[in-house]
Amino acid sequence: MTVLVIQSRLSSTRLPKKALLPLGGKPVLAWVFAAMKKVKADRYFLATDYDSEAELRPVAEENGFECFAGPKDDVLRRFCMLIEETKADTVVRVTGDNPFLFYEAANATVARFAELKCDYFTYSGLPHGSGVEIFNAHSLLKAEELTQDPYDHEHVGPALYNHKDVFNAVFEPAPQEWAFPHLRTTVDTAEDYRRAQFIAENVESPAEAEKIIKFAENSQRKVLLVPSVKKGHGTGHLRRCISLMKDVLSDLYIAENADLPGLDDFLKDIPPYALKKGFDSIEQGGYSLIVTDAFSLEKDEIKRYSSIAPLVSIDEGSLYTEYCDYVLDIIPAFQYKRKPNMTYSGFIPLPEKRRSAEPKTIEKVLVAVGGEDPAGLTIPVAKAFAENGCNVTALVANRENAEPVRGVRYIEFSPNLRERLYTYDLVVTHYGFTAFEAVAAKCAVLLLGTSQLHIDLARNFGFTVLLKNELNAEKTKKLLQNMPKLFPKSKEMVALRDCEGRSLADFINHLSSGERISCPICSTCSAEKSAGKTHKKAPDEVVIRLENRTVRKCSSCGMLYLSWSVDEKKQYSASYFFDDYKKQYGKTYLEDFASIKAQGLRRCSIIDRIFWKNAPQISRKTHSVFPSVLDVGCAYGPFLSAAHDAGWNVFGTDISAEAVEYVSETLKFKAFKAGFPDIDTAKAFETEKFDALTMWFVIEHFQNLVPVLTKVNALLKKGGIFAFSTPSASGVSARYKNEKFLTQSPSDHYSLWQPELCSSILKKFGFKVEKIVSTGQHPERFPYYEKHEFKPKGFMYRLLSFYSAAAALGDTFEIYCVKVKDLQK
Repeated sequence: MTVLVIQSRLSSTRLPKKALLPLGGKPVLAWVFAAMKKVKADRYFLATDYDSEAELRPVAEENGFECFAGPKDDVLRRFCMLIEETKADTVVRVTGDNPFLFYEAANATVARFAELKCDYFTYSGLPHGSGVEIFNAHSLLKAEELTQDPYDHEHVGPALYNHKDVFNAVFEPAPQEWAFPHLRTTVDTAEDYRRAQFIAENVESPAEAEKIIKFAENSQRKVLLVPSVKKGHGTGHLRRCISLMKDVLSDLYIAENADLPGLDDFLKDIPPYALKKGFDSIEQGGYSLIVTDAFSLEKDEIKRYSSIAPLVSIDEGSLYTEYCDYVLDIIPAFQYKRKPNMTYSGFIPLPEKRRSAEPKTIEKVLVAVGGEDPAGLTIPVAKAFAENGCNVTALVANRENAEPVRGVRYIEFSPNLRERLYTYDLVVTHYGFTAFEAVAAKCAVLLLGTSQLHIDLARNFGFTVLLKNELNAEKTKKLLQNMPKLFPKSKEMVALRDCEGRSLADFINHLSSGERISCPICSTCSAEKSAGKTHKKAPDEVVIRLENRTVRKCSSCGMLYLSWSVDEKKQYSASYFFDDYKKQYGKTYLEDFASIKAQGLRRCSIIDRIFWKNAPQISRKTHSVFPSVLDVGCAYGPFLSAAHDAGWNVFGTDISAEAVEYVSETLKFKAFKAGFPDIDTAKAFETEKFDALTMWFVIEHFQNLVPVLTKVNALLKKGGIFAFSTPSASGVSARYKNEKFLTQSPSDHYSLWQPELCSSILKKFGFKVEKIVSTGQHPERFPYYEKHEFKPKGFMYRLLSFYSAAAALGDTFEIYCVKVKDLQK
């Protein structure tokens, strides 16, 4: 007989009585009951302690579960008592603080246990709080006799799987569709409960694993939404943020100086725990991201938000966007001097219901200037169209207080207005969301000049604008007789009519996984800290904003660096050296081995010259031991092979297990799988110091170069050579097509080096630059070459190639430097 047992008590200290906390209209425990009723068993029990029984029994019985009480602290005894009473053969164990259990995985667990015939089984790799365990009831009775360990008695399962010499316990990796070990769905803390509330608002009980995973992913990171709540800015910013709260785990921040009319009505349905007022309430909020939708922030505001978490600003009109990690423009604008990371009007919630064609005549008119209408334009424009025989509907804050006008019907704001726009021939509004929604619905659109900024914006994007002194029947009659003027023809508006909407909530959840990154040289440099330069007075200059990244230039050292990224981190597995490499170069890394080794031989000749020049007292003939070189990021070993041929004692390290195995087993060189600078070379190679250390197209992959360069210094002997290659941010591509160069820079290149800055940067870490070699010459990338149709590899090609090398305009370069001093510890 199989019994399914949910274990629960009410004496939790971290989150008291968590099993009975309300979740989506019912107790947490009810979600557990509902999910586990989907799992096949002969009997279903809630196993609790004597003190909790009175409160939990009614909940259990209401949900079709029997209630069994036993000792509070000796949970193993509680389970054994239940087994003895029921004569169970198999027990499925569940904990009552896991409302989002995968019932599909639980059923698979039961089936797999029957196949394996073991003592204990569970799937590993499920979200923390979504799995169950199953065991042989008779084995558990035996385990109780064998263990006196308090941990075993408190947690049940360890009595079996911590004694594998007696019991056969199987932990099997979960099938791929359930394997999300980074997710947390249990309810053990107040923060867990907040996440659970968010998930419960978006799924039904019992929920399918696929839906739980989707919203659990979104619940792992909390966002702070900051709308404009100032009088005269309209209500669109606030409404947009409130709508995001359904699909984004977020708090809503209301500034202390909020004076938006009707604000309390908008906030009445926001849970108190999600409503933040006053800056002190958000400083310790643990936010992954702050999203401002505030029209235009003051400098002190934007600085304070930026100091708390990575900052994303939507349609930000201030002069202080340098403080923003990401800028998203949704409403088309032309007056900004700055560039956004992304512009996409499809994030406006566009109507699903649209006209099949543009109207031929204007009969039904909607006037929707907004709930505030501070300029008082609604009544005059409604009158003007009514006097021309139009059937006018006007949106007002309060119908009862609106001035009666013949031919005008008043309505109050409705969240469904967007889906009713298509029923009108003409929508009269101001520059904002409603205007774009109406364009997408294929209505005629007329905009009112509520401010000079809005007038300029409207005209720039092809809208006809009616000024305040033109709100009369005569002017509106002329517009009705010239209907083409009511359909904006700018490319942005034409595109909007067929635009596919995207979920802004999904995009914000995507951005919340992004990472803010400091200058790799100055972020934690001890010299900078001692000089009091850790916190800069102003943000570093933004060089470029891209859809997934932002690049800045450090004001201290001049380094170009990736300052914010939402790109998924690359895994340097075999596919990186084969599939990814082949996509870029047309052949796999191993197929290109010979040509890479040839470059290695050239590099070795330079290292040789510098090394022996700096060691004049030692001649090659009398040097009894080969000089040693450590190649960091050795990949499949082409440079190691070259250095070995050149007479060096070679060592390699890489984070790719496949690459290290190839170097060790095939090339027979000493190689060790380890990250840098974490590697302990004394343990890995029985060598603490090297004569040379190399990194070929590796250094740009480190987020923080301070510990990297410090480790390089520590591993090199005095006079040792540090050599590396990297893309050049001063090469022909960067100089003449900088935006393209930065756009095409790989997402895992965190630093973009410039040859002219290398001496000053490397000097901080005890190195003196001896030689810089400009490589990667591409004469065909010079504007002059592109403009004229020269023969490939002809005279002009060779001439520009010579000039590129002489002027150090190669798209890559190599640095060779000597360690001149140890760093102070």
